[in-house]
Amino acid sequence: MAPTTTVSTPLPAGITPEQVLRVLHNHELFIKATSPSLISQKLLSGTPEIGSPCVFDITDKKPIGQTTYKLTLTNQPDGIDNLVNAKPPVGTLTITGTWRVVDGQLREEVIIDTNMLMKKMVKGNVEKTHPEQHLAILKEASAAV
Repeated sequence: MAPTTTVSTPLPAGITPEQVLRVLHNHELFIKATSPSLISQKLLSGTPEIGSPCVFDITDKKPIGQTTYKLTLTNQPDGIDNLVNAKPPVGTLTITGTWRVVDGQLREEVIIDTNMLMKKMVKGNVEKTHPEQHLAILKEASAAV
């Protein structure tokens, strides 16, 4: 299945792929950067080793109120895979993302699995907020010199 959407951000001068990978592989920093309105996070299982999934219970503040969902993060040699499993009032929502540091950029491919009504709204939200998440990750990477 092709990605629902792709978000790419060039690495700024002075930030190496290794710095970005350190942030992606640091789950606490990754969650902080991708959930700016984070209320709480709890590791349910796993270790942050390459290929080993870590499952978190995330509570986040959204414009429509507070939401809780499962987040699975799996470190990969060239980035991180994430899986969001949520149960909003209008059905189920699964967002699969692959974040990779390739060709001088941070590249994220996102697949959204939900009903047709929600898919357009979620895709629009991803396309609006994920470039900001990329910048937050790059900011963390620049601080981790």
